Amino acid sequence: MTDAVQTPAEDIVTLRDGGRILVRGVVPSDRDELAQRYLELSPQARRLRFFNAPDHLTSKLLDYLVDVEGPDRCALAAFAIDDDGAPGVAIARYARNRDDPQSAEAAVTVLDAYQARGIATVLLRRLADEARRNGITTFTADVMWENRALLDGLRAFGAEVQPCEPGVASVRIALPEPDVALPETELHRALRLFASRVGETIGLRFRR
Repeated sequence: MTDAVQTPAEDIVTLRDGGRILVRGVVPSDRDELAQRYLELSPQARRLRFFNAPDHLTSKLLDYLVDVEGPDRCALAAFAIDDDGAPGVAIARYARNRDDPQSAEAAVTVLDAYQARGIATVLLRRLADEARRNGITTFTADVMWENRALLDGLRAFGAEVQPCEPGVASVRIALPEPDVALPETELHRALRLFASRVGETIGLRFRR
């Protein structure tokens, strides 16, 4: 674990369809936006992201989502800057595992209307770089066993998949060094699989 914490850099990314997103770290003032955008997720998207999905984000959960100072938690948001009001359309985050400080649980959510544009992959790759800089070498995630295509594909790319709890699998993916120039690392292929196999509404959630 490193003591030097770098704030995620703000960046404008052009997607493959020509649209642009602003990617930056989540800040406390994003709280109201998070609450509003959650209401725009479909019931299926909410279930895949949160498993036991609440009707709305509680104050306690919102506090947790915007509390990302220090090296143990990071959250990146994407904003559709070409749309009216530049709405927040996606978020990716990790939380370091207390029992295994070189690993962190990771999750990503993209609003239904902005899926299939590569946003999840952009955020996950950026999140992996931030995690590696902070001494994290492995991403973990809980994935519903019903996502068989996702789990089979992740195994093919070297991920470890183990039973976790009824209906849920635990996945571990090793991270490359930050800023690796090779776009075809196993992790990058796995991240693309995350995005393509489940429509960028990824069945991952934090254990809470």
